[in-house]
Amino acid sequence: MKQLVMKLIRVSRILDAWRFWNRKKITILMLHGISATKEKGVWNPLWERVTPERLDAVLSQLSKHYNFISLSEAVEMLSGTIPMVNHGLVLTFDDGYRNNVTEAWPVLKRHSAAATFFVAAGFVETGKSFWIDRLDYALQQAPDSARLLRNRQFRFDFRGLSREQLQSQYRNLRLEVKKSAVDDEEMLSVFDAMSGALEIAAGTTISDILDSDESVAIARWDELVQAASEGVTIGSHSVDHRQLARIPQALLDRQLVNSKKMIEEHLQQECRYFCFPNGSFDEAVVASTRDAGYTAALTTVRGLNKVGDNLFTLRRYALPSKPSEFLNLCSISGIFEIPVLRNIFRAMS
Repeated sequence: MKQLVMKLIRVSRILDAWRFWNRKKITILMLHGISATKEKGVWNPLWERVTPERLDAVLSQLSKHYNFISLSEAVEMLSGTIPMVNHGLVLTFDDGYRNNVTEAWPVLKRHSAAATFFVAAGFVETGKSFWIDRLDYALQQAPDSARLLRNRQFRFDFRGLSREQLQSQYRNLRLEVKKSAVDDEEMLSVFDAMSGALEIAAGTTISDILDSDESVAIARWDELVQAASEGVTIGSHSVDHRQLARIPQALLDRQLVNSKKMIEEHLQQECRYFCFPNGSFDEAVVASTRDAGYTAALTTVRGLNKVGDNLFTLRRYALPSKPSEFLNLCSISGIFEIPVLRNIFRAMS
């Protein structure tokens, strides 16, 4: 049924009509790490990175249908300050991985595509790993017999699983703990305990490989300064990558204000844009972000952006990864947000 619907969309040229109707809306894409696939037998994150080759191929496709613009240009267009371009496309990278500078930026320059890197300033300052990478590494390094993770609330059995099964189960673990934890503090505590137990069993931690492994290393300030000098916009992703809607107000204010201050001090330029870590925000977080002096903020909510939209809840799509140019265009065009199509695909999923 899905294939039939997609064939009808292609044959009827509905996508062309839809994209023409929405030509004055802006598409913002969201990426994270960019890293080449390692040799077999070498540790690879279960949360897979986009390869530079894949990024290059997708940008080649999208450049036929979109005009690459910077986030600053997009915000000015959305606020009505400057005229809107047709099919504007913005590229954003979350977290602040070093590979955004070393792997992604060279590819973007070949396509004359602007970029915004949203960095978690505290991680740049310390170079420590994100919990998602720490737990991932510990899980893969620990002996199979130690891969039964449990505490008072959770029980996850990773023993005897293939890589594909590990990926699926690791995704389930992250979602379940995030959903079930009372707040952000409890979530971090659970992940810390799991990582610690696995690290003891493995006899190693991600700190042993962090600085030399391009898939998980965090960008340094000097690397971000260089990227900014070449035209990359550096935005804030908070200090500690916390779920902002699940922390106390005082801590929220520090995450917003201190990250902005740290970035501005190191880069000697204004930090105008914020991106909500984990996509966690509510009305109070939005209000606090505005009060902290930012010009706009980005979410993980899917959708296009038009003139008059709230600049502090801008929507994004993940970088498309479908096997064809047509499917990639469909996935970020907003066409699946048409109620009838959305209901069809939900019913068949």
